[in-house]
Amino acid sequence: MKTIITFCALLLCNIVLAQYPDNTIETPEVRAEAERLTEIYSAELGLDGTQLPIFEDKVGDYLTLRKEVIETYQGKEALDKLTQLMVKESLEMKDLLTRIQYNKYKKIRQTVQPIKTVE
Repeated sequence: MKTIITFCALLLCNIVLAQYPDNTIETPEVRAEAERLTEIYSAELGLDGTQLPIFEDKVGDYLTLRKEVIETYQGKEALDKLTQLMVKESLEMKDLLTRIQYNKYKKIRQTVQPIKTVE
């Protein structure tokens, strides 16, 4: 009986914790930038009410990861890591956006969020 109760408790904990996505947004600046970028994308892609908050969270997560890469790596290694992040972000957006929205996203992504600006 004790093992059944323990199993049910573990199962319940997994179900409850699975409903909270892992967000990495940590600063108000990142949140503001994510909101700004989401507005730009929304104007171009026509995001609906269910896509908008998820899209904003994903953009914020990847902005935070991008910031960590820029602080940690330099040169070609940083560029490689940023490229990997961009590809990973694009693949996640493919799950969220419709096919038409995703094709348009791929076209405008580099102009809205360049990998790195050369000074």
